[in-house]
Amino acid sequence: MAQEVRRTSYEYVMLAEATEREERANLYAVVVECSVPRPTRGTDMVSNLRLVDPSTATNPQCPEGLEMLAFSAEQHHLPTLRRPGDIIRLHRVTVSQYNGKPQLIAKIHRAKECSFCLFDGRPEGSNTPYQVSSDTYTLEARDPGIISALRSFGRLLASTPLGSTAYLKRIKDILAGGFFDIICRVLSVDNRKPDAAVMFVWDGTDALPLPFMVDQLDGNAGEVVPEGAQPDPAWLAARRRAMHVHGNGIVPDLPALGTALPIIITTPAPVEGKSRGPLVLPNVGSWVKLRNVRSWVVAGQLQGRYLPNSKWAPCSADEQALTEDAQRLKVNNVAGWAPSNPGQWLASTQQVQPFTSLRTLQIQAGDGVPRKDRCLVNVVRYMPADVADFCHTRSQLGLPHTGVNQDSWVYLIKLHLQDATGEVDATLFDKDANKFFQVNRFSSAVSVQLFHVQKKCHSKCSADIVVDA
Repeated sequence: MAQEVRRTSYEYVMLAEATEREERANLYAVVVECSVPRPTRGTDMVSNLRLVDPSTATNPQCPEGLEMLAFSAEQHHLPTLRRPGDIIRLHRVTVSQYNGKPQLIAKIHRAKECSFCLFDGRPEGSNTPYQVSSDTYTLEARDPGIISALRSFGRLLASTPLGSTAYLKRIKDILAGGFFDIICRVLSVDNRKPDAAVMFVWDGTDALPLPFMVDQLDGNAGEVVPEGAQPDPAWLAARRRAMHVHGNGIVPDLPALGTALPIIITTPAPVEGKSRGPLVLPNVGSWVKLRNVRSWVVAGQLQGRYLPNSKWAPCSADEQALTEDAQRLKVNNVAGWAPSNPGQWLASTQQVQPFTSLRTLQIQAGDGVPRKDRCLVNVVRYMPADVADFCHTRSQLGLPHTGVNQDSWVYLIKLHLQDATGEVDATLFDKDANKFFQVNRFSSAVSVQLFHVQKKCHSKCSADIVVDA
């Protein structure tokens, strides 16, 4: 790698000044976000970078920084950021407009097109770039001073969220049918199918609980399918997705609380019969920022759809999310959407121990040790559907009679339970069912008791009343 220090020959401008030009510019900036390269509809790969400098914060056209699209035929020629806050030098970057907003376009590794150098943004970092687009790059006498000034500027940004956008949401705030950005931790990646992967992400909050009958999926929601093209596999195979809590591809320190939001990712469609290669996915356990993800609801489950123009970038851990999660654990707040006065709504059989989330329940089930847990859940379905089929005689179930010549009745019911962390089926049987429904043991007045139970089941499932069991 050749390096030469020479006298000034390039004119550098601030980002705000660059937005006033419709021409090429030379500039230095701090990179607060750099997405992982993804295929375009052509033959190039593209990365999105968000750049800031002292001029952007007060500029109404780019208060959150200026976006740059970097294109190259080879992925390894694109900028590869080591950490947010590193510094980039750009020569001959093109200034353009997109949807009325300024944007930078960098076509890398092409004759007489844009070139770049990436520098460590830390105070102790070297003034020698760690990545360059050309081995014949040069440094001028003033370059170290510019780099030092931007390192000082970067330290001022350390206490503020870098690269935030108006679309940034927490999982609890995501509504179906829109688009969102999110800072989250990757809990698991299921890529067993060749045409689609499911990535489960977490930010410590609970998705809005919805009944099973809510389903906003249709054949072309959120995407324009060209005439004659095959529908996206994500639409055809859409279903509720459950994150496995045991096995490979899962963080070892799986959080007890908070929704694991499934993000559906499909393999990029080929261009002119040629594969665009697999999409690079984040590492399990890493923190990332996802941008331009579409939301939908499948059978009551909120999901995200990673579109062709969606993107992700590595980022630092969200300290606010971690602090809030620790506080929830401390006060045993297992259900973020539960009523504030649960005592008036809960059907309760046990009130002497802390609540356990269903995710924790499933993790504990792996050790095979029997235990009793107290859970705060929604009853979303019950089987059988007809309450008249809830009860059976003991002889029908092959059970011994409890009295002389008395074939008594017992409940046998399956409930589908849900909280923000998972779903389980629970069986209500005999004395436990009597206690749950708060009725006496079945007698000859079966019809009266069934009417009482029917009212309870209808209220629990139609209104999504929470149950403490």
